[in-house]
This record gives sequence, C-alpha cells and structure tokens, in this order.
Amino acid sequence: MDLTSEQKEFLKENASKIQNLIELTRKCFKDDTLDGRSKQGRAVRKYLVENSIDYKTRCRQPAEVIEFSKEQEEFILKQAQDGLSSLQIAQIVFPDKSVRPLSNEQRAVLSKIREVNPDFLPSQDSGALNSYTSPKSPSRIIKKINDSTGLGLEDGKLNRQKQVCVEKLGINLANSRFLKIINNYLNEEDRVLFEHEFIRLTWDKPDLTADELNLYLNVCKEVINLEVISAHLNKLNSMFDEADEQQEMSIRLAEIIKAKSSEYHQCETRIENLTKKLQGDRGERMKKMQKENASILSVVQLFQEEEERANMVRIAEMQKIAIKTEAERLEGMAEWKARVLGIGQQDVL
Repeated sequence: MDLTSEQKEFLKENASKIQNLIELTRKCFKDDTLDGRSKQGRAVRKYLVENSIDYKTRCRQPAEVIEFSKEQEEFILKQAQDGLSSLQIAQIVFPDKSVRPLSNEQRAVLSKIREVNPDFLPSQDSGALNSYTSPKSPSRIIKKINDSTGLGLEDGKLNRQKQVCVEKLGINLANSRFLKIINNYLNEEDRVLFEHEFIRLTWDKPDLTADELNLYLNVCKEVINLEVISAHLNKLNSMFDEADEQQEMSIRLAEIIKAKSSEYHQCETRIENLTKKLQGDRGERMKKMQKENASILSVVQLFQEEEERANMVRIAEMQKIAIKTEAERLEGMAEWKARVLGIGQQDVL
C-alpha cells in the first residue's frame, strides 16, 4: 500500500522520536491493533528503509550466512570423520572468533557435515546438543536398571525392598551433582557409560549417605577417565608402530606412551582405593545395623516363643477343665446312670 503525504510527513517528523516500528506504525495509522507484520507496518518499514531512517523491531536480525571455501569443507569433513565435534572444528576454522556452543559458526559447521551425510552426527555432538533428563516413572527407572545390570526386573512384580531401591535410584538420578557431571560429557558414549556404571553400583543400595553417593560419582568419573586414557594409549601404540623407521619420533612417542601408562595405573589405583573405602565404610555400617537388628529380632523371637509356650499351656489347661466339667455333668445325669445300670422307666415304676 502507498502512504499518504500526511503519513509520510508524520514519519519524517516522528521517526527520530519513536524508533520502535510497531509503535510508529500504530501512531501513524491511529490503530493500536497493527504491528510490523501488517501491510501498514511493511509500508512504513519500506518508507524508512528507502529514506535511510533507522528503526527498531522486536524481530531478531537474521544470522550472517557463513560460506566455506572448498579447502575448509574438506578440512571440516575430515576432522568430523576423525571424531572431532562440530564445536572443536568451528574453533579451529574460526581462530579469530570466540566460538561458543550452539553459536552460528558451530551450527554452520554441523550443517555442512549433514549436507554430505544427513544421518551422520559426530559422537561428541550428540551429547552437546541434548541435556540429560532424569527418569521420573518407575517403569523407565526399571528399564535403565535392566539395561545397566542385565537383570530382568518387571514393573508390578517387585517386592517392597526392590520398590524402595527403584524409588531411591530415581532420586539419585535427579541429584544436582549427577546431572552436572553427566551433562559435562559431550560424547554420548561417555554419558551412557557413566550412567550405566552409576546405576550398576548404586541401584541396590538405598541406604547410601550423601558422602557415599559423592564417592560413587567419583568412581564413575574415574571409570570414564580410564576408558579415555585407554583409547589414547591404543592410538599412540598405533602411531608408534607406524613410526618404526623414524627414530626421533619413536623415542618421543615412547615417552608419551610411558607417561600415559603411568596415568592409566594411577587412575586404576584411585578407583581401587575409592572402592575399598566405600566397601569398608558401608560394610561397617551394615554390620552394625545387622547387629542391632539381630538383637531386636532375638528379643522378638524369644517373646514369640515364650508367648507360644504360654498359649499352649493355657490351651492344655482349658482342655483339662472342659473335659472335667463335661465328665462331672455326665456323671450327675440320672438318665445316664439308669441306662448304664440297665434300669428302664418301667423298672423304676
């Protein structure tokens, strides 16, 4: 639509005072229902652009379209195949920019990867683009237990003790530290392993204290570290085999492998020490609880046995009294005596 001369004059005079496009459009057409998407709003915006007049709008400006060179595309695809995440690749491709997670640069790299293979997603991106959601329903918690332990638990067929274990595990999987740690893992495989290890170690221990829960989380972190170090060692050993003829490279790789092996053994030692501490502390507490429960149980059993004995004696005494009473009643019956003696009614008469 075309603006009238009065409307154009109004815009010239008020555009510097009212920079919001929606408000300017409403005052220009004296209609509070209009916005920047209406034909009136588009006409006002067109006039402002043609006359180089600045204005503000609620809509976000479209992100800059990033174009990659052929060399950059080849580099991106190669690094993705080697296991780097789209964020890591973007940080390399754009060294002069502060590339953040889910930034325009990262999305452009991920989009380029998916252009070649729509089904391909680097493993380290699958975790970065999704936050872990703790399960709420018992059926989902039970499925996670089965996936982690290989058990065949069925919802609706659990005894009271296992129901308590499932409820407590649901609370632990929503623990703030657990969520913080698992969301820090960008690699989906690391996330799954961390979750499975945590469930496997804790699901049947509903009595864990807060300190013990933190120690189990530390154990699971060390398990992930152990697997990462193991993967590094495998890659280094492969590189060492390939660099057989390069003496200087072989020596350097041998030093790195030695350092990584030492790191691996240190990680193993930490896991072993944490496990021993957990088993010892919890074992002592459980032993004490069993001792207390055993003493209470013994008292209950003794009471039950004493009560049973008293009941049996009481029943026997009641039976004796009942037999004696019935015997006395029968003995005092004239008819019964007469029948025993063989005397009938006619004989008595």
